[in-house]
Amino acid sequence: MIFTQNAINTRKNLVASALSPALSEQDIVLVFAGSPIQKPGGHDQTYTFLPHPDYFWLTGSRRPFGVSAFSKKDGWIDYVLPISRDERIWEGGTEQVIAGEDIKNFDSWLSKKAPAKTYLIGQFDQHRHLSKVAEEERIKLQELFNQVRRVKDQEEIKLIQNIAHMANEGYKRIKNIIRPGLTERQIQIEYETEVLRAGSEKFPYDSIVGTGTNSAILHAIPTPRVLKDGEHVLIDAGADVHDYCVDITRNFAVNGTYSSRQKMIHDLVLKAQETSIALCRPGVDWKDVHLASARVMAQGLNDLGILKISAEEAIETSAIAVFFPHGVGHMVGLRVRDVGGPYNPNPKKYAGARLRVDMPLREGHLMTVEPGLYFIPALLDDEMTRKDFKDAINWSEVEKWKDFGGIRIEDDILVTKNGPENLTAIVEK
Repeated sequence: MIFTQNAINTRKNLVASALSPALSEQDIVLVFAGSPIQKPGGHDQTYTFLPHPDYFWLTGSRRPFGVSAFSKKDGWIDYVLPISRDERIWEGGTEQVIAGEDIKNFDSWLSKKAPAKTYLIGQFDQHRHLSKVAEEERIKLQELFNQVRRVKDQEEIKLIQNIAHMANEGYKRIKNIIRPGLTERQIQIEYETEVLRAGSEKFPYDSIVGTGTNSAILHAIPTPRVLKDGEHVLIDAGADVHDYCVDITRNFAVNGTYSSRQKMIHDLVLKAQETSIALCRPGVDWKDVHLASARVMAQGLNDLGILKISAEEAIETSAIAVFFPHGVGHMVGLRVRDVGGPYNPNPKKYAGARLRVDMPLREGHLMTVEPGLYFIPALLDDEMTRKDFKDAINWSEVEKWKDFGGIRIEDDILVTKNGPENLTAIVEK
């Protein structure tokens, strides 16, 4: 098991303390691992099983069908799927089974308990009929669970730091081989090969590689496009072990030296990132971390003559979102989109961007900080954009930058009582 039993016990105790005040003696909380999904037309083939992160974090188990049950009277009881004879023959039976009751006894146990209320957490779609509370009430309890899980413990932090070293091998490889004539796809292959060789099991998301104007595509899929002398390349790629991961973005000059324009934008984005990272402290609202980057980059665009209005006006009118259209970051760690704030179907916009997180930071939160400046044709040539920001943006100046692409810089920042700690600082900028 990737975590010690002591760490697992501590997590369960923390969750129990958080949930107990909201529960009666007759209530039960069920945390489900989920089940494999069959491939269409694949007969007995399934997609690689990924346990729901709530269940994996709580138990350390990666086996399907598991259920972890909690009540104030009995504490935690784990129901697990034993390794079958057929599984040992076909799969080797290498997945460690945590201590617990046989899952075949779960239904009868729950029936005998006859709970007053049953709260469901994790991958519970197939068990939705077991719920005995309104969805609003379930979400409130889920948020109590989330508040505990958002805080990374020392074993999680150490694992993520190790994964950052794996990703660093890929970025070092890129630095050594990048040159005109390579393709985006070749960059991806070289990066991913080196990271897998360093110990990564898989990748937390599809690697993003964009050269030239493709670097302005936020989720650029690597293509056969050839890297040209004078261009820069944006690489947003990570590494993953048991769903724990890092999310990193770096930029490279194809010929090894930035042009004056590339250096100007890179330095501006780096200044925005450093300003936002400095704010990653307990009690700081995440929206203020985002606005700090937006303000720095808006001022820079004003200095370049691209924005005709002040930085504050660019934030108030959302004009900065034409060049910085996404939030400054998100929670990361267990999956690339780790558990964020309470679900909000209508998130508020700040400086024109919807944020994935909108709450105060706490010690132990792990956040990506990834400001970016882009010249995106789809935005710059959009009729509505031109109309809304007719007098805010110097459109004749913008024309000179439409072939630039974009630059984003991203690191994973741990919030501590002593200030921000960059867990991906090993990757050179």
